[in-house]
Amino acid sequence: MEAGSSTPLLDGRGVKDARITLANTLGLYGPIGALSQSLLGGVGVKTITLRRHQKLFFLQEGKPRLFVVKKGWVGICHSVKNYGQDIGNVYMPGDIVGLRESFFDHQDVAILALQHCELERVAAEDLHELFEAHDDIRKAIVSYVMVNDNIAIARLRSCTHHKAEERVAHYLLEVYARYRFKQDDDADFFSLPITQEVIGELLGMTSVHVSRCMTALEQKKLIRKSRTVVKLLEPEQLKEQTGFDEQLMYGHVYMS
Repeated sequence: MEAGSSTPLLDGRGVKDARITLANTLGLYGPIGALSQSLLGGVGVKTITLRRHQKLFFLQEGKPRLFVVKKGWVGICHSVKNYGQDIGNVYMPGDIVGLRESFFDHQDVAILALQHCELERVAAEDLHELFEAHDDIRKAIVSYVMVNDNIAIARLRSCTHHKAEERVAHYLLEVYARYRFKQDDDADFFSLPITQEVIGELLGMTSVHVSRCMTALEQKKLIRKSRTVVKLLEPEQLKEQTGFDEQLMYGHVYMS
């Protein structure tokens, strides 16, 4: 990894690390100077916990908030009335939820806890002030948004061009790449604690279809899966079959 910081935030199992902070996370996406690191460390945060299926709205008293995921996986819901409706994206430890959304008016967006999780809440207006005043913070934030947009675009392209089994394989490679970027590690196994229903919502498939695709990939000896951990047995073959290209997601970060 040749990003702004080489500090790994996770191990191969996705275990929470005390180094998951706003400054360290943004530092993966661009070099941040000592002054800016200190200022980011001084942004007021509050640690909150969510139970599985609990929701949390982005806006409070009309002010946007964003969240650094410390433990557990969460999703963003754009239709917040019922669980399982319209999960637009999912986030793992070491991600910042709501960073892009904080620059827009998204009053109906909520975070959905996909398992028991721990978040650090940050006042968006405080980070926006640093965004305006410090070039290195601004570049890192823009880079973070660009990478996550690249990931979403690659997933959409997979859903529109590939059959179901390839879509699932592409998503597994996506998660694998996200872990590798955070931990600077080539471990071939990773935590995947979300349900097949959630994966199906992201890929436009039913949970039954996701299950069948996972089974097919296992039977072909391309992956091995336990309840919450996936091991990629033939990652290069999966990349060739799905057209997965990590450089399309992270290339500008690697070159910065």
